[in-house]
Amino acid sequence: MLNKIKKTFYADDFSYFIRYFGLFTLIFSAMTLIIIQVMRSSLYTSVDENLKNLSNDPSSVADLAYRTTGQQSDPSNKVNTKSPKSSKEPDGDPNEEPKPDNLTTPNFSSNTFALLLDDNYKNISTSKSDGFLDFNSLDFNKSYLNQIKEIVIGNSFGQTESYRAYLFDIDPKNEYPDIKYAVVMTSISQLEQTSEKHEKLIAIVMISFWGISLIASIYLARMSVKPLLDSMQKQKSFVENASHELRTPLAVLQNRLESLFRKPEATIMESSESIASSLEEVRNMRLLTTNLLNLARRDDGIKPEYGEVTPDFFTTAFSNYAIIAEESDKVFDFKNLVSKSITTDKVLLKQIMTILFDNAIKYTEEDGEIYFVASANDRSLTLRISDNGPGIAGDDKKKVFDRFYRVDKARTRQKGGFGLGLSLAKQIVDALKGTITVKDNKPRGTIFEIKVPLRSDIRKRISKS
Repeated sequence: MLNKIKKTFYADDFSYFIRYFGLFTLIFSAMTLIIIQVMRSSLYTSVDENLKNLSNDPSSVADLAYRTTGQQSDPSNKVNTKSPKSSKEPDGDPNEEPKPDNLTTPNFSSNTFALLLDDNYKNISTSKSDGFLDFNSLDFNKSYLNQIKEIVIGNSFGQTESYRAYLFDIDPKNEYPDIKYAVVMTSISQLEQTSEKHEKLIAIVMISFWGISLIASIYLARMSVKPLLDSMQKQKSFVENASHELRTPLAVLQNRLESLFRKPEATIMESSESIASSLEEVRNMRLLTTNLLNLARRDDGIKPEYGEVTPDFFTTAFSNYAIIAEESDKVFDFKNLVSKSITTDKVLLKQIMTILFDNAIKYTEEDGEIYFVASANDRSLTLRISDNGPGIAGDDKKKVFDRFYRVDKARTRQKGGFGLGLSLAKQIVDALKGTITVKDNKPRGTIFEIKVPLRSDIRKRISKS
């Protein structure tokens, strides 16, 4: 168990997992806090607005205060108490300030209460509790004035209820000496219960998504580290294969040179076999190092340099290949179907053609036949080379473009093959945004086909100039 934990902790993708999971946790935590905060801030909006609207009607608040405590209003202390207007009295008092037209009518709900206070913020509307709520236990001070406060009131059952309260100056002109302040309050216990249910639901949803983020973090971590691990594995394999390929000719050279050292009096003719073998291995090492350098350069990124390529380019290349094929006792035939200039990278194109031709020469027996065709249209260039060699099996076709992969390692080692040419060709074709495919040649042999898109826009500019 401990080993599994250590293995997980020190896994290559563990650091990525921590990053992704930490990010998801931060996001969901912030979302939860923001949602709850917004919900809480909007929960009491209507309640607070109604309390402030009640403060604009002090007479109604005073009546509500006496109804709250179950007592009759005191005419000497009732705020803004006026005798009813007779029909002969004018409709309005010129000294009375008009109420704004946009004033919202206060809402006297069943859970809204009011208290009257004196100069010392003491409750004077009643001296007793209403039998259910203990209003006399409330203690107000100057800090409550014109502020929305949340208070807690106990009831006869020993429970507590939450209220939103607003304290204001009910008689700013001191017309009623016994009454100075008033408090209006609304119960919010039901709102808090509803809010708690919503908050629990939000928390459950967020925790569920947080759990999903755990799985997502594991998946993303593995997907992120996979290309790195693949790249490291390829680099490791590349170094191992390159070292192996270099070790073989070096061992041959060492043995041949030691043999020559043991026979210092031998003539050149007597040592010609050892010298020839050493030279052959030197050539192989030079070819291998050249291919390795080319691959290293291509790994840094191939940037094609597009230019005009005339039909004579293919004719000249095929003519040179014919000379090499003749020296190798191979039959080479070609057909140049490119009738007009095209636009592509000439250097990379020449390298692809040479790799394909060299591969056909290596894998074709004596008196073998090689056929190379180049054709083009307005959109693409097609290179097709076929041979009547031993061919490539179905499973090998999928790996033939991998570095250092060889179908027959024994035979290709003798022929100077290292499994790098086709890998390099694949890189070049990818850089040119083309495709390379391999298929069987009937009845025997292999066909390589390359299709490379042409830069028609560049070709048009070149033709105009």
